[in-house]
Amino acid sequence: MALMFFVLTAVSLCSFPLLGGVDWLRYTAMGACVVYGGTCAYVAIRAKPDEHYRRLFRAFTVTAVIGSGIIVYYIGVFSPAPIATTLGISFIGTSSDRRWAVGSCIAGCAIYSTSTLLIALGVIPDLGLIRGPESPAIQLFAIVMVPVVFLGTLRLASNARRTAQNAMMQVEDAARVVQQRDAQLAEANLDLDKALEGGGGRIGRHTGRHAGSWYLGPVIGRGAMGEVYSAIHENGQSTAAVKTLVATTDPEQLIRFQREAEIASRVRSPGLVSVFEIGALDDAVPYLVMELLHGHDLAWFLRKAKQLELPEVLAMCDQIAAGLRDAHVGGIIHRDIKPSNLFRHEPDGGTPAWKILDFGVSKLADSQGTLTKNLLVGTPGYMSPEQARGDTVDARSDLFSFGAVLYRALTGQPPFRGTDTPQILFDVVYRSPRRPTDLAPTLPADLDLFIAIAVAKDPQRRFASPIELATTLHAAANNQLSPPFRMRGQALIAELPWGGRVRGGRASNRDLG
Repeated sequence: MALMFFVLTAVSLCSFPLLGGVDWLRYTAMGACVVYGGTCAYVAIRAKPDEHYRRLFRAFTVTAVIGSGIIVYYIGVFSPAPIATTLGISFIGTSSDRRWAVGSCIAGCAIYSTSTLLIALGVIPDLGLIRGPESPAIQLFAIVMVPVVFLGTLRLASNARRTAQNAMMQVEDAARVVQQRDAQLAEANLDLDKALEGGGGRIGRHTGRHAGSWYLGPVIGRGAMGEVYSAIHENGQSTAAVKTLVATTDPEQLIRFQREAEIASRVRSPGLVSVFEIGALDDAVPYLVMELLHGHDLAWFLRKAKQLELPEVLAMCDQIAAGLRDAHVGGIIHRDIKPSNLFRHEPDGGTPAWKILDFGVSKLADSQGTLTKNLLVGTPGYMSPEQARGDTVDARSDLFSFGAVLYRALTGQPPFRGTDTPQILFDVVYRSPRRPTDLAPTLPADLDLFIAIAVAKDPQRRFASPIELATTLHAAANNQLSPPFRMRGQALIAELPWGGRVRGGRASNRDLG
């Protein structure tokens, strides 16, 4: 638009010396062309969607209103010259600077109406190149109709802006749904692979055998180290889940299984799966008898619905945080917090409760060394940066993973979703996820700050405990973050903006769309 008006003013400036008219008015109109044309050239060079936009737009509109008033008076207020004014209104009226846009358009209408009315009343002379009719009726018609056209143009421009905004929002919503479905499909494919490997509901190699006082039924799941069977006590009343080690010649598998049994039996908590018994089958296959859960894991719920409602997330967070607290107090670091390891137990006639599953890769905080030989353990999309680098981890690593799970539950997308494991690990260590409220615009704004703290790259800048995390989530859900957490979240986002990447210890912006 600035380029177009620059051309118009340039052509007018070259033409006015040939048109004649009252000298002082002609020179004034030429001066207006110079000023407005210069402004248009400056705006055309500098205009871009950055922090200078509003200042440029306002300079553009001020010179447009004043310059057009002078030029229209020189050419003739009752001439076709006001047509050019409608072009400006059709552009200015689409601006996001609504008060200034509407105010400048109304100011242009007022200048035109005032000048034509004063000419019609004989207060000021009509010095235009094209003089108006002397008939009062025709003059009144022009005085009324031209401003009506101006205001109608402003209305159409406003409607066009609103329509364009709605269309862009619909496109963004559609893109957001596509991204969420892609993320859900990727997770579903991983879960399908696990299900195909698990053979749930099938007869297993130990089906029909006894594990202590428990009779083993069909396989209900299979993990990296063992099979899980449904079991019934020999009294015929109690049920349980019995996990057995898959036959292996690797002594470390046996040690790790025994470590899981030790860890699982070390802490009793409503938020953790209870272990009833530990032993070995006749052929020395170790087993552990656990609480049999009924319901589904979080991954199942996220496949059914792209994201959870905020009250559901708050309830889940409270219970999982309590389980993590008890695990950490017992000296246990889980190291694999993810949706498929968070289970909503729905007992018959009881209150549903969230529990933490699978301590197969857990670490005892007071243990010396590691069974994993510094190898990468955990699930890439939910592990902490220090875990992804293979560094020593502490309880704050679980808090990062839990923050990533909350991000997934709130937004419908995992925070780090590269196309392969190396890319995911790179993003975990070096990249910030997308802004949560960009993916779920209805979320409270403070949740952006909460997530920034929860998934901070530096463990020392995360929450200090699971309970602090859960308490802060409730505050953020009500847009009532305390000043210290608000300042910490804002500082983290300033240092590593959403979608930004760490380079040489500093963040660089990158729009992830």
